[in-house]
Amino acid sequence: MSRCSRANSVVRQWLVERTTRLLHLGAMTYLLTGMLSALLFNMAVADDSPLIRTNADDFQALFSAPATQNELSQLMQSLALGNASRGEFQQTRWLKVLKRPLQSQGKFVFSAAQGLYWQQLKPFATTLILQQNSLTQIDSQGNRSQQATSAAPAELSQLMPQLMRALLSADIDFLQQHFSLHLQHPSDQSHWQLGLVAQDPQLMALLPHIVLSGDSELRRILLLGQQQDVSEIALFNVQQGTLTTAEQALFPPVGAQN
Repeated sequence: MSRCSRANSVVRQWLVERTTRLLHLGAMTYLLTGMLSALLFNMAVADDSPLIRTNADDFQALFSAPATQNELSQLMQSLALGNASRGEFQQTRWLKVLKRPLQSQGKFVFSAAQGLYWQQLKPFATTLILQQNSLTQIDSQGNRSQQATSAAPAELSQLMPQLMRALLSADIDFLQQHFSLHLQHPSDQSHWQLGLVAQDPQLMALLPHIVLSGDSELRRILLLGQQQDVSEIALFNVQQGTLTTAEQALFPPVGAQN
């Protein structure tokens, strides 16, 4: 890496962390732009490798195929990550104002009881911990801040943490309360796509369409936002099983500020 590139990287990291503190972004914004679609400037501009940008128009067939209750019940049996799981993720985000996508990668730990630990490792470290009514952020310097989700509008503050858990645990009943569900098996019965169209007006304004896809496991979460913004979260090396002692320690008591 050239001296100029290193300097740009340091300056960008400093600006991101300072801007994050100064803006005092609410818990809802952290959730949507941090965990689901990644904090914008915490991602690296992708290299020249070909990456295909998608949009809602690519899924017209899917969104025209309402899912039956029987289909959803069958899918639910294979979709869930279980009560506890861990794995790695790679996020790619396309923004209308940028020619090339932004990328980040890291690892996660999910527990239906404890919450979601979402740790970005590249291009630099930042961590988000989603627990019941609480969202904690840890920056690359180890500085920790915690916010109650009640800082966001009441309905969304209750909905979004549950939505993330529902996506990872395949809680079809919960998803049906807030989305119309659509299902397709594009190639064969072992591969599937589940399309979610928001019903709640507030959610529709933020995240109108979501596409989940996979085979025997959930492999990809595609977020089709407003203004042609698209975020793709790929999950891999996912392992299920009871949380270890070290993993349990990742989830601080709500209200703790270490």
